[in-house]
Amino acid sequence: MSMKYGEFKQHFQAVKDGLANFAPVYIVCGDDEYLKDEVLSSFKSVVDPEYADFNYSRLSGDNGMSEAVDSAYTFPMFDERKVVVLSLENAPTESDKATFEKYVSDPCETSVLVIDCDDDAQKAFKSKKAQVVNCSRLDDNELIEEINAIAARPPQKRIERDAALELISRTQGSMARIAIEIEKLKSYSESAITKVDVCEMVSADIDFQIYELANAVSEKNAAKALEVLDVFFKNGIRGVTIINRLYDKYRNMLHAELNKGMSNDDLAKLLGMKSGAVYFLRKTSANYSQMRLKRCVDYLHSLQFDVLTGKRGDLSAIHEAILQLLVI
Repeated sequence: MSMKYGEFKQHFQAVKDGLANFAPVYIVCGDDEYLKDEVLSSFKSVVDPEYADFNYSRLSGDNGMSEAVDSAYTFPMFDERKVVVLSLENAPTESDKATFEKYVSDPCETSVLVIDCDDDAQKAFKSKKAQVVNCSRLDDNELIEEINAIAARPPQKRIERDAALELISRTQGSMARIAIEIEKLKSYSESAITKVDVCEMVSADIDFQIYELANAVSEKNAAKALEVLDVFFKNGIRGVTIINRLYDKYRNMLHAELNKGMSNDDLAKLLGMKSGAVYFLRKTSANYSQMRLKRCVDYLHSLQFDVLTGKRGDLSAIHEAILQLLVI
């Protein structure tokens, strides 16, 4: 069984309201560390803080699985439930898997075992009694819901929808960065947080700017492409750096189009990216045919070689690249 972050929040609230029960084991995976921390904090909140030393354990290390199971089999003290969190830093061993299978076949009814791991480790644990919580990147509607929730925390500020969408783009949907930026925006904005506030206060990193450049080219928007290029130069980014990053971006977009049936998480692993970056990658690659992308990749590879070998100057080359990509 698997649920996304939003589904987990609903499930957790239902348990608190007495409308559902905890699963004996939860496996928390995904690449958004902020969401994982929120899930783990929710489990910790189950335990009475006064007796947390007895009823909340966080374990890791080579013998972590056996220690976690031993701890889960002990009864809570002065509380209804015990929570044991195991952070797996390496792939589970055969011994870990056997210990896990033995526990889920006969779990302790007064304990919740939570395994914090990466996606590859999660696949090693297969049991209908284990509930997977997927903390991968949220979609835009889910992100807006989380953004509104964070903005509503004291000191409360309303954030306009177009401001939230701009924040998502500039952070590539990273909830960790979104949470930090909202706190800054609350101090900056006099009333509601607007798109103008986000543009003024939230700096776009080079990955976002490359995305903006590739997206403008994909839409054949020359004015926007040259505007983004000017931002690069104002920030002191060299032409050769832009060419290298553009080549990487177009090569990854080609991979995305060639692997349309692959999930964002699986493609992220293949390309060595975060699933949030893959989401934006696919938004741009959807504007291209595979043939057009192949021509762009071949052109940028040739141009990159000429610049790196000194046959071309990087400044003139990047301007030519933008004009050429617009007509390919």
